[in-house]
Amino acid sequence: MKAVIGSLKRFWKRYKEENPTIQLSVPVIGGFAANIPLAEKGKIKRTRTGINTQDKISLFVESNTNNLIKFYSQYELEKEYKFCRSPYAETIPLRRGSKGFSYGKNVDDLEVCFIDAKYKVPDYLKKHSEKAVELFKALNKIKIDETSGLWQNDYSIRITHFDVEKNKIHIQPATYFDQIATNLTLDWASGVLGKDPLLTIRNDYEKSHNGRITPLRSSILANTLGVAAIVVNPNTKEVLIPIRGDEQAIMNNGQGKFHCSASGVFAWNEKDTTTNTLSFDFFYQGIEKEIRNEIGLKPEQYNLIPLAFTRELVRGGKPQLFFIAETTLDIASIQYEMKIAEESWEFITIENINESNQLYKYIESPLNAPQEMFTYEGWMAIKIAMAYFYKTEPPFSAC
Repeated sequence: MKAVIGSLKRFWKRYKEENPTIQLSVPVIGGFAANIPLAEKGKIKRTRTGINTQDKISLFVESNTNNLIKFYSQYELEKEYKFCRSPYAETIPLRRGSKGFSYGKNVDDLEVCFIDAKYKVPDYLKKHSEKAVELFKALNKIKIDETSGLWQNDYSIRITHFDVEKNKIHIQPATYFDQIATNLTLDWASGVLGKDPLLTIRNDYEKSHNGRITPLRSSILANTLGVAAIVVNPNTKEVLIPIRGDEQAIMNNGQGKFHCSASGVFAWNEKDTTTNTLSFDFFYQGIEKEIRNEIGLKPEQYNLIPLAFTRELVRGGKPQLFFIAETTLDIASIQYEMKIAEESWEFITIENINESNQLYKYIESPLNAPQEMFTYEGWMAIKIAMAYFYKTEPPFSAC
């Protein structure tokens, strides 16, 4: 009998591991049954299983902040989560001279060390990488370059280490396909990650380390740098908060959401001659390009101030730089110019938002909109920018 019970226990344990969403039906008084979900302890539930080009809805990463905090449990008491329920952690406040957070790291003291060695996806992720890129192409999540006629696989910069004590940031080249193969598909059980078809990168290859994200210097992910900025007019106190559509790789919201003024993956031209030692100005090039492409503004039309370096939990600790861009231009005129910007397709114009859209009520006052109407990146960007702008408590440890 003991052998039978032991065998059943092992079977049930294995069954729960392979079927995390299964529900246990428990009879209760009155003739009804209570369905109790059985979750996998210490793991993130798979968001997508197998290769299905017809499934255009399921995400490739877990984006629910509460679920992520259960996985990265050491951040439950950190201000990023406690103050504004944002999926970010290990935030480093920044400043440039007297601009930015007074208690932040002065970026002029930072040395950027370029490692002339391209990031390489680990061998055991190669099949997953190939399938991920193929599926993203099939789902139209990768665009074709109009000039070359090839799939866009731009080079970016991978952050390999941010050494606060030694004032050094180490970087190396990585591509968008590298990001797809790792950070963008963390919770997808592609079926080619090993003998077990239910393996995922986050649960089985980039596990949390004692409830924390893997340190950058030992991470196997591409960890390409994201940059984001909030445009404000200090004189009128107006803030540019556009509405982002659902074309982006990990977003899934048909009606759009309020977002950062400009954001994207730091783009780097691999043909550029890059010295081994750079200044923080190197990162300005990336956000200035995003502002130009998405908004249409030139660097001389605003004052760019670095505010924070942080890591995003949704994509496994992907690094992010947040800026604020102060301008004397009228925000309404900027919104008009955005319509003809190179990457205007990423946004939904105000004119296309009707009363049936939940955002309609907040078109004139987006800062008053509830959190669920923002992208998580836009929410964090606004919280950081407004903390600086109004000199209030920031959503991260200030000291």
